[in-house]
Amino acid sequence: MRPFELPDFYTPHPARLNPHVDSARTHTTRWARETGLLSRPRSTATATTIPDETEFDDHDYALLAGYTHPDVSTATLNLLADWYAWMFLLDDQLPPHDERPGSSTEARRDVQRLLGFLRTTAGCVPEPNTPLERGLAELWQRTAATTTPRLLRRLAAELHILLTARVHQPCRPLESFPNPVDHLRGSRHSSGARWVATLVEYPLGSPLPLAVARSRPLRLLRECFADALRLCNDLFSYQRETRQERKRDNTVLSVERFLECSPQRAAEIANTVLTRRVHLFEITLHRGLPALLSEHELPEQQRTTVLTYVNGMRDWLAGAHEWHSLSTRYMNTGPIHTTRIRQPAGLGFTATGHNPRPVTTTGSPMESGRFRPRWELFPWSTRSHDTNRAPTNPLLTRLRSRTASWAQRHGSYENAFPSTTRTNIDYALLAARVLPHAGETELALIADWTLWARWINDGAHRERYQPWPRLAEFMAPDPTKMPSTSEPAEQALAELWTRTTTIIPKRAQPRFRQRIRKFLRHTAGEPFEPGGSEAADLLAPLETPPRTARSHFRLALTELRLGPDIPPKMVRSPAMRSLRQVFAEITTLHRDLVIAHRRSLRENPVATIPTPRRPYDGRRHHAVSILTDLLRRRQQRFESLLSRDIAGARAEYRLSPTAGRQLDSYLDDLERWITGELGWLLETEWPTHHAAPAPQVAQRPLPTTDCPTPTVDVFPV
Repeated sequence: MRPFELPDFYTPHPARLNPHVDSARTHTTRWARETGLLSRPRSTATATTIPDETEFDDHDYALLAGYTHPDVSTATLNLLADWYAWMFLLDDQLPPHDERPGSSTEARRDVQRLLGFLRTTAGCVPEPNTPLERGLAELWQRTAATTTPRLLRRLAAELHILLTARVHQPCRPLESFPNPVDHLRGSRHSSGARWVATLVEYPLGSPLPLAVARSRPLRLLRECFADALRLCNDLFSYQRETRQERKRDNTVLSVERFLECSPQRAAEIANTVLTRRVHLFEITLHRGLPALLSEHELPEQQRTTVLTYVNGMRDWLAGAHEWHSLSTRYMNTGPIHTTRIRQPAGLGFTATGHNPRPVTTTGSPMESGRFRPRWELFPWSTRSHDTNRAPTNPLLTRLRSRTASWAQRHGSYENAFPSTTRTNIDYALLAARVLPHAGETELALIADWTLWARWINDGAHRERYQPWPRLAEFMAPDPTKMPSTSEPAEQALAELWTRTTTIIPKRAQPRFRQRIRKFLRHTAGEPFEPGGSEAADLLAPLETPPRTARSHFRLALTELRLGPDIPPKMVRSPAMRSLRQVFAEITTLHRDLVIAHRRSLRENPVATIPTPRRPYDGRRHHAVSILTDLLRRRQQRFESLLSRDIAGARAEYRLSPTAGRQLDSYLDDLERWITGELGWLLETEWPTHHAAPAPQVAQRPLPTTDCPTPTVDVFPV
């Protein structure tokens, strides 16, 4: 009996089958037989046996290659089918060590042996002793003979990450399950999706241009691809992994245990997150990619290479779903309850466009086990100060007058705040809260920067202009060599940059300029994002462009007070990088939780505890539960970094007394910033922002279908 009925899947791109799939089937079965990969028992006493030839044929890994690579030649399809067969058999023989008690040493030894065959240069290759080693050695030799050295190095790097991640996962107690967001983010390395995304480049024949390969749209496409592929596999493999293999590395199981809900509800939630990631992939493909290609002005051949690669990932997602629906490896003992949605229909989809605020429905409170408050924000740190007692800079009154004058002088007041209902967003108060002991010069700079950032963000929402790349020209290394302009936003940035260069050391200016440029890049990409901070995005990873833009901007402002005597190596150390990342995530989570709370009050201003007259809102409760747990984990990580990692880095780099005091001041500033910004968020009334509809811009058509626009509740009742 199935643990749940498979939900309807959103598949905007139809799957196509390679005509050489029958030849690949024959070849892959013969190859697996010759390398000894079939009918061999696993190394552990509790494991089942490796599939025999009949079961191997039923799993049909050649069909996976045929669906995911519909246009490649016979020889290429044979190689790819062999790779996928080897990877699945590796997964059967080498599960993560936290699911094999007492086998950590053995697993590490097996992985080290396999890594020895990933040679990218001429050298001594070990003699293979096991079927897995023989299969990898033969596959690597065939791949190296038919691909470029650069792609071979990347394949080796991704395989190294994939294999080592499987034996270095932390051992968890049987009853412990990670937060679904952390599970999904961490599985990008251990699921093999990044390796698959690299292998999609193999049939191209020419490498991706470096500037485009490292760009934000391509990174976002690869992340969406990895998340969607993992979620699709976890939905189909739930029964096999939880009942047959007794694995716990499954996203549906993580949602089920974390939210204390039924497997059916967990599957629906996971499927909705899958829908959001596929939709974001389609949006980036149709809107972000053409702008990227136009920006870099690539030759026609390179444009074709990029488009072929992205459509290759698209084919992989469609083909992987089709194969999962047919292969007997998964929940396919009877008719599959799934619908290929080719047009926006069903599952809450509309043909008119995305509704960022789904209609609220109610569910039974017993679905999550018990009644609980819908929202609770506990202190962000065990050492934190009460936000009600957080100090405010005594220069606040004078700062408000100065900030208003600056905004009016540059024309940003009316542009950033077009109606009187929005003038209560007090950025002078924000500066006074996060820098309670700073002087007027620093306070004014922080307040003006945040006001300018809001101006740019609103301009990007309305698409009156694209803030990138023109604005970056006004942060020149030499402030006296800026281009002339009549645009208020550019004039304000030029003035802000000139003031900034007078108070921070010259060596710190490139880092500040780089963060502001990243803010502009991600802000320019924000209109491509569906839904903003709505509940439908709360289960998605934290790297969405709006959140990333705010994080880069916030970090730039905090580093204005970074002492000049702290060694650059210390600033770039892993401990400091981790601290900045956790700081950015804590402040982002605070904002999401406060916004969620404000929306709940607008919808139900009487109470936050469900009663018979106020039904329990399961979707919001689940979203807030996940965010609150993420915040708690980030708090613990922040404290651990301060007490252990930063202390170790301080000793490693042998800071002078002056540098040590400057580091202590910077760390205190981070804590004060978190507390002060949280108090400001709780005090400030944030009105609802309704961006004007963007004008239609003619773009070069892509060789793909049109992008539909679904409206989905991430926590379906």
